[in-house]
Amino acid sequence: MYERDGRLLHVSLEYVPQPELYQFWTALRDRSAVDDEPITTPATQSAMRVLSKSKLLAFRQCPKRLWLEIHQPERRKDSGASLASYATGHQVGDIARRLYNPFEQGQLIDPQAEGFDAAFARTQVLLRSAQPIFEAGFRAEGALAFADVLLPTAKGWRMVEVKSSASVKDYHRDDAAAQSFLARASGVPLQSIAVAHIDSGWSYPGGGDYRGLLMEVDVTADALGRDHEVRSWIASAQAVMALEKAPPIATGGQCHARPMNAASSLTAKARSHRRNTPSTGCRAP
Repeated sequence: MYERDGRLLHVSLEYVPQPELYQFWTALRDRSAVDDEPITTPATQSAMRVLSKSKLLAFRQCPKRLWLEIHQPERRKDSGASLASYATGHQVGDIARRLYNPFEQGQLIDPQAEGFDAAFARTQVLLRSAQPIFEAGFRAEGALAFADVLLPTAKGWRMVEVKSSASVKDYHRDDAAAQSFLARASGVPLQSIAVAHIDSGWSYPGGGDYRGLLMEVDVTADALGRDHEVRSWIASAQAVMALEKAPPIATGGQCHARPMNAASSLTAKARSHRRNTPSTGCRAP
């Protein structure tokens, strides 16, 4: 946290184990994170693009990782553990959709099949209904995301982000903050948000009965109070993407901090276009 013009501004440094990363974060903070909107100078405007949530979380782990995923995606290598995690995420996602749609009235949005613009438009139409929505798409302030689960309430909507882990991690809270920010920026009257994770003590009774597999943790207060942080992430990530060369950050502990794995969310199968977030950080030097 730092102060400028009387405002307390947040710059996240959770994954800062060595001097190079700290120095880069400090320089980037002074360049763009003090603004609520992404920088749009002539040198960077042509490089501006809409960030997916997975890209934003990749930036949260390490700015160099984001740069490599954007500019040198061919250098990515998935480990066996990552591939196994994808498979687990697919299975948990299918089960979660059944659990949150017991009466089979929910609507699934598939941006791969429908196209992004159509997916965003259909989301707005479905938000006028009162049925569960899976993969509701939101695009605002330079970023986009697709919500795992949206459930209608008396006064609006309840959001659930589904993870195939046994507990809620800090990067899941970042995920929820970004997701809730984009939804509300798109006009959704969001009443609450929770992270659902696997109950490690649950036993499968058989017969396709998965009730009790998932446990919810309410993260509403934390997620709704981080709008300025999310804006600063987007602005700083846009600045990183506009760089001509990779940030000078050495391999370190941040490479193993394990930010959100794309396959850990409910709709990893439908989001194959965004499966570019290796669980072990940036491997390319």
